[in-house]
Amino acid sequence: MAVDILYTGKGFAPELQSDGGKAMSRLSDFITKAEEIKYKAFKENKDWFLKTQEVDPVAFITTANQDAQNRLMKEYNESSAAIVQKAGGFDKLSGEAQSKILAGKNFLISEQNRMRADQEQYMLEKAMIAKDADTNYSSEEFYRTKEAPYLNGQPYDRTPIQPKAQSIANELIGLKGRFGSTITRNIPSKGAPGFFDTMETTGTREDIAPYITNRVFEEPKYKRDMLERWSALSQAEKDKYLDTDKSGRVDEAERTAGTSVTRDKENPILKFYIDQNWQNALKEEPSGKPTRITTGSSTGGFSEFTGFGKAIKYTPTESRDAGIIGQTKYDSFHDLNVPVQDVNVKQIRVLNPSGEITKPNTGPITADLVGYDDVKDEFIFIATKDYYDFQPFAFGGAKGKDERFAVKRSDLPEKYNDWEIVKDGKRVKVGTIAKSAPTIVKKKAY
Repeated sequence: MAVDILYTGKGFAPELQSDGGKAMSRLSDFITKAEEIKYKAFKENKDWFLKTQEVDPVAFITTANQDAQNRLMKEYNESSAAIVQKAGGFDKLSGEAQSKILAGKNFLISEQNRMRADQEQYMLEKAMIAKDADTNYSSEEFYRTKEAPYLNGQPYDRTPIQPKAQSIANELIGLKGRFGSTITRNIPSKGAPGFFDTMETTGTREDIAPYITNRVFEEPKYKRDMLERWSALSQAEKDKYLDTDKSGRVDEAERTAGTSVTRDKENPILKFYIDQNWQNALKEEPSGKPTRITTGSSTGGFSEFTGFGKAIKYTPTESRDAGIIGQTKYDSFHDLNVPVQDVNVKQIRVLNPSGEITKPNTGPITADLVGYDDVKDEFIFIATKDYYDFQPFAFGGAKGKDERFAVKRSDLPEKYNDWEIVKDGKRVKVGTIAKSAPTIVKKKAY
């Protein structure tokens, strides 16, 4: 059945008015503006990126630093390009991405500055070492500890250069006689029995020790000398200083005290160095002419020693504190000062300030008898001819004149027992003095 269409609406729709193409124009303007903004962002980010990539290379004198700089610059360029690529282009670089690029640049520049500072410090110190010419600093030590590692690519060690170890002895010798008051004492005249020489002594260990302590902490060269000398000592020699309570053994606390240096006068390392050097500032010189000793009393006059086949006249003396000879303190010392026959014993102990050593005696030593210590029960001699190199670290040779050495009475011929000293106001032969074993205080074990 056919359906009749009664109404289609044709002719009734309102007619649209034309805008003359204005809408299309506005759309085109919007697209153009967006492209301009996009291009501007691209151009600004690209310009920023290119400017950020501008890092001037530094002229380094070492191949290691040149290679390190090239590697760092390559890594920085590659990482920055990777960040741009990951963002999708320069126009899409976010603030976070830019921060990463800047961080890479700052790291590169900081490494350049570090290497530049290392190089400047190296050149400054190298010039100083060259000018010093091994006077105060060791060129060999500088090369070994600082220059060689730097040239091989390690960061330069910018810790201060340490001066060479130098003994304080020469400085003290220049100050001889300037410490403390002058003490006058009489000693038997050498080769003139019955006479005394008057000796004036200026300075004691107590007078000189504070000066040495101050200089050690003021001058690194002296402190280094002290530490090197301490390090060179045998453990047995160190223990003499570490055993502060004289118990015969070194406990943990005492050994710990020997690992560092303090201003404490009982510090074992400092005490050792003072013992080694204080006598360099001691001044001893004769005053006036020899004086005849009054004879007739129980202790006056002189004695005769005939043990060598001829009479040797000498003056027995009371004990005195002779201070430290070598590294041994003699505080019960009796002066003799007489020539003797050549000393020919199995072994001697060389009283060297830089380190006492016991040596086998390979032949007679021409020497004078300086004195006898009745507590240590040993005689002290001084060599009067070159015999042997007594230095503890030397390699032999005809040296030894004027060196002092000690020999225990028990190691000498029996005739040495007949030397006389004054003890408790009376003359006695050293062989008649009763010797008691030293008392050792034992610590309690905790």
